[in-house]
Amino acid sequence: MLKYRSISDLVKIFLLPEINKRINEGSINETELPYAINQVRVVQPNENATTIVELNEEATLITRIKLKRPMQVGEIVTLNDIYPEECFFITPCTHQDKPAAFWYYKSLYFDFYLAFDCTPNLPTEFFERIGQSKIKFPLLDLINYKRYAEVVKPNEKIKLLSLNNWPPAPAYHPHVFLEIHNNPRIINDDNFIEVVSNSYHIDYFKKRIGFWEETEFFPDRIQYIKRAIDAHFQEDYICSIHVLVPQFEGIIKDYLNKCEDRPPNGFSDCVRQLKQLVFSRKIVLFEKEVFDTVFSYLQTGSFWKNTNTIDDPSNIINRHGIAHGCFTGFECKGISLKYLILLDSLCYVLLHDKILTNSL
Repeated sequence: MLKYRSISDLVKIFLLPEINKRINEGSINETELPYAINQVRVVQPNENATTIVELNEEATLITRIKLKRPMQVGEIVTLNDIYPEECFFITPCTHQDKPAAFWYYKSLYFDFYLAFDCTPNLPTEFFERIGQSKIKFPLLDLINYKRYAEVVKPNEKIKLLSLNNWPPAPAYHPHVFLEIHNNPRIINDDNFIEVVSNSYHIDYFKKRIGFWEETEFFPDRIQYIKRAIDAHFQEDYICSIHVLVPQFEGIIKDYLNKCEDRPPNGFSDCVRQLKQLVFSRKIVLFEKEVFDTVFSYLQTGSFWKNTNTIDDPSNIINRHGIAHGCFTGFECKGISLKYLILLDSLCYVLLHDKILTNSL
């Protein structure tokens, strides 16, 4: 919870004002919005000096790394030459040779890394008493993530899952993506549901429920969400599906109402309006392609289509057939899990918007 509120404050205090400033200056064109944020470094000098906000490639990182051998200036450094676990930010950060507070944000697909040191902005006597901070820089993790993104290509995998009737969602990353990368045919295997279940296990949903309760994500609906999740893991798939599916339209309409964006009547129109709202926020902190895939799945996928387009309701999600009682005898582990995953996907979209609007 703390990390989400921290990045939300960073967005409100520094990032959005910087984006607005650059739009007014003409360095960011409104056609580029929402502006994709990969990384940010904010340097806030003391004594009321101007705050510096560096976006994406502009971000300057200065770290201290422990070497395994003597090296010359200009020599290429590899992982074999260093102790990657002994990599730290240079603290305090300095600006014009004076200590300065800093924040650093790095997007990591469905997640992010955030580091900050505000001690230089404390009164001098406190700063001197605390001394130098020691903030680890996750060098090896970021290198591994870069390699993973290049080799596994998660954006391709999440689109593939969507095309194969699996709602695009956070917990596929990284294990389900890796399984598909190592064995592309596994997605059509009868045992693939177990691969997905290993990521969407009961402890995962317990943490999600705790987070949704703490943040009052959907306070009037949490009792139904909890009941549906409990029923799924008790293998009562009839209860899980029929309790959960009617909540999707209500969750979206509740959120639009909360944002004072009057929702239309039809579900597909609500999804379209939610997409417009999310992409009106000027920035996107996570992979924009993921949001495009999620909204494409909700808008053009099977969820809201007429019942007569659904060949197999035990495999293909469809709100209409369940809400109107058109399907019988279809309830099973696989389709129940897919509806829970779709809930997680929708909550991921709403979480991002809540971060940007400082409403957590």
